[in-house]
Amino acid sequence: MTYRDPMPLWETTLASMDRIDRFRILVVLAITLAIRAAITFWNFDSFSADPDAYRALAQTLSETGVYGLPDPQGQGRATAFRPPLYPYLLSWFSPGGELSRLAVALLHLVLATITVWLTMLTCGRLIDRGRMGPATMAAGLLVAIDPILTQQSTQIMTETLATTIAIAIIWWWARSADLPSSDNQSPNPPARLPATWPIVLGLLLALAYLCRPTFLVWAVWLTFASYFVCRDARLRQRTRLRRIARALVVGTIVAIAVVAWTLRNQHAIGHPVWATSHGGYTLLLANNPSFYDYLQNGSWGDAWDAQPFLNAYAHRYDGDPQTADFWNQDWPSQRNINNAQHDASTDQREPVTEHDDDQRAYLAARATIDRQRGMFLWSCLVRVGRLWSPLPHHTSGRSWTPILVVGLFYTLVYLAAVATLWRLGREAFSRKWWAIWTLALTLSAVHAVYWSNLRMRAPIVPAIAILAAGILPHDRRISGRSS
Repeated sequence: MTYRDPMPLWETTLASMDRIDRFRILVVLAITLAIRAAITFWNFDSFSADPDAYRALAQTLSETGVYGLPDPQGQGRATAFRPPLYPYLLSWFSPGGELSRLAVALLHLVLATITVWLTMLTCGRLIDRGRMGPATMAAGLLVAIDPILTQQSTQIMTETLATTIAIAIIWWWARSADLPSSDNQSPNPPARLPATWPIVLGLLLALAYLCRPTFLVWAVWLTFASYFVCRDARLRQRTRLRRIARALVVGTIVAIAVVAWTLRNQHAIGHPVWATSHGGYTLLLANNPSFYDYLQNGSWGDAWDAQPFLNAYAHRYDGDPQTADFWNQDWPSQRNINNAQHDASTDQREPVTEHDDDQRAYLAARATIDRQRGMFLWSCLVRVGRLWSPLPHHTSGRSWTPILVVGLFYTLVYLAAVATLWRLGREAFSRKWWAIWTLALTLSAVHAVYWSNLRMRAPIVPAIAILAAGILPHDRRISGRSS
């Protein structure tokens, strides 16, 4: 008796599904397109904004062939300020150096549809035993209406692309790690992963890293975890070598991406930056005396007023930001420095490179942490709490009504996810779930130290939706299969 995959790769096409599964998929995808299209075009003007300089990067790359930001002469100045994948993708839609808003909107619609599609396939694998049951439909709909994903789909930011890549990795892992292992007593031959499995996994993880360097931690987790997929106790030596080779293939592909990006930065900006030259600012934003004082003395529910930090940061070359005295000064807001460029060329001092500026921020953050280690530990807990909080933070200009509605939505989702975990028991921690748990650990670990808020958890939203949808009962077709 040999193992038959209940949902092999070729059965992920609509034509290969049975009529009921195909109808359910099409209904959810149609609803997704309708909801996301309405939200996208209602907020169409949002695509004119460029909060993280991705538009500028894409247009500069399209116009000059340089991955960078425009200098005063209109030429491209190479940068490592942002990861390259999303701007590179946007550059395809920047004819003549002008990014089309309609093209970005359509791109995000396509990515959202793919995300819902892959969420349903993954839920069918993890929850509905290879079919498109009620849980699968619910998971797709939860992703379609998710407040974080719908909000970020109207922004020129990486969340939409990062979420699509993340669920692609989770799906690929789940459909392959679901193959049974065998032990010494099993009469069945072991299921074997196709030779392409580690190649595809490595490529997806490499793309994830080039979209968000945070994913490199996830890639390390899954590289080691890939060693434990599909074990055969009867062929220990041969299987062990095969598993080592599999992990090496995954790790090598990811390493090639890291080395390529690092060498590019060494050549382009003169420093071997393996992530971005923006990490120092993100670390300092999360670990500065102003934020620590807010955590120590602020009232619950009050938003942190970041203006004193921004004022001081704008004057970081007028003093030593590694000292407490620097942050205690009442700095005037007289200099608006674009965070995307960190340019101090207006001053009568030596030009500052973006790498030097990034390192200055890193050193300032580390000095703050060293001076207030207790507050650093507390701030880590606060940042993890904010990452997973069901309730958006209240800020000026944001009414309580949408905050409470979003908070209620996520509270219900979390309660349903916990109920599913209780029902699944140990099964929820089997190998096919490892990609989800390692992603959760990655996001928690990274954003415990760096700045965090709700949108930082966007890549794992489809996985949370799958868990929440798992509370629904199986339909009779699925129950019949499992009996």
